[in-house]
Amino acid sequence: MKPAAGEGREARAARLFAAGLPTVVIVGRANAGKSTLFNRIAKGARAITSSIPGTTRDLNLARAAFDGREFVVVDSGGIELGGSEAMSERVVAEALGAVGAADVVVFIFDGRAGLSEVDKEALSLVRATGCPLIIAVNKLDDPRSETAMADFYEIGAARLFPISAAHGRGVADLLDEVLARLPAPAGAAASAAPDLKLALVGRPNVGKSSLLNRLSGFERAIVDSTPGTTRDPVDARLSVAGREVLLIDTAGIRRPTKVEGELEQHSVGRAIETIRRAEVVLLVIDATEGITDQDARLARLVDTNDRAMVLVCNKWDAAAREGRKVAAFVRDAVERYPFLEYATMVFTSALTGDGVRDILPAAIKAGDSWRATFQTSALNRTLKQAAEAMDPPIVGRRRLNLMYVTQVSSGPPRLRFFANVERDIPAHFVRFLESRFRAALRLVGTPLRLEFRRTGRTFAEAGRKRAPEARPRSKRR
Repeated sequence: MKPAAGEGREARAARLFAAGLPTVVIVGRANAGKSTLFNRIAKGARAITSSIPGTTRDLNLARAAFDGREFVVVDSGGIELGGSEAMSERVVAEALGAVGAADVVVFIFDGRAGLSEVDKEALSLVRATGCPLIIAVNKLDDPRSETAMADFYEIGAARLFPISAAHGRGVADLLDEVLARLPAPAGAAASAAPDLKLALVGRPNVGKSSLLNRLSGFERAIVDSTPGTTRDPVDARLSVAGREVLLIDTAGIRRPTKVEGELEQHSVGRAIETIRRAEVVLLVIDATEGITDQDARLARLVDTNDRAMVLVCNKWDAAAREGRKVAAFVRDAVERYPFLEYATMVFTSALTGDGVRDILPAAIKAGDSWRATFQTSALNRTLKQAAEAMDPPIVGRRRLNLMYVTQVSSGPPRLRFFANVERDIPAHFVRFLESRFRAALRLVGTPLRLEFRRTGRTFAEAGRKRAPEARPRSKRR
């Protein structure tokens, strides 16, 4: 959704960056060092850096702090006028849109390449927005190289900042100027950490960025039918039913044998890191193709990293026209990939918007289940009911005797069963226990981990032993 006509810069900034903090946007031509400066300011390698021009396409955001002042720093795609790539115009439009919403703009020149007419034209476009502008000349790694700045004074700037984003030289002086240009703090508290972190993950061209744009309500990510359009993780902060949600879009993850070039390998590696950074993963699949082997590999990756999962079956409008039915789709998915049974399935169309509003509520429920904690007494009531519903199996030469159960951690919930044996427990009985506890505890969308420990004590005996330790001893007088 594009910004409404006549929408003010401040209102647009609030919509676009949704962080309650002033925004600093880094712009310039491709390969001038924008992402390197972004990473240094954000104090972490969040943006992919490469010598390949046009590496950054989407807006990349991070909270940053300098000298006690917090702000949002934004990395943008290169302003390449008349670029050869089909998406060059859209990348420029995204960058200029960010400039229009910024409180301060930092324009970077490549000090080694010198000043060109294309540089001047790009700067003119940014100046035309009227935003507070700071100009830096990058890649000046030592004082002797500052002689290269002479040509850049031709642009008519009152002050130029010589920097080396790669080595940090001059960056502190640049940030001092940035803070001086930012609007005075309003006194409101900075936005708190998000209640829930979600990651959009999937194969290339399944509609992740389209869903991000639908969910966030505006075009944060560039959408194109070319696989691999998204390279950096793209964050969007949303408010859903009073909950602050951080939604992260990622590069499409192809089969390892299909990954081409260092840049795509870096993108895929960053997407895998994002899975570990999130709490709930929205695994997006193309419903017209069904669940592919690569989708299943990604689901396994999510599961082995102990993350909650919502399976977003996108392009369902097209799948429905082909005659697919929801019930049959779910049945076939679980029969082929039983480990997907716990994942919540949502059927959507990013193109039409159908079903998109169901994604975030499903993710929040999965996140709540992922973090849930339970009373030991409630767990043992469920254990008793499970034992009554199915006789425990014979393990070796002894019947399994489950003494008691307790929760040892959350994120995801992990239950420890104390029994007379701890190994070789039949898989079908473990699945039965998992199913019973899932239903009783109302867990959705999250893994449930069960482990077994050998003990000779019953739950009552264990409780009696622990009880005196819980009571403080009275002091003798």
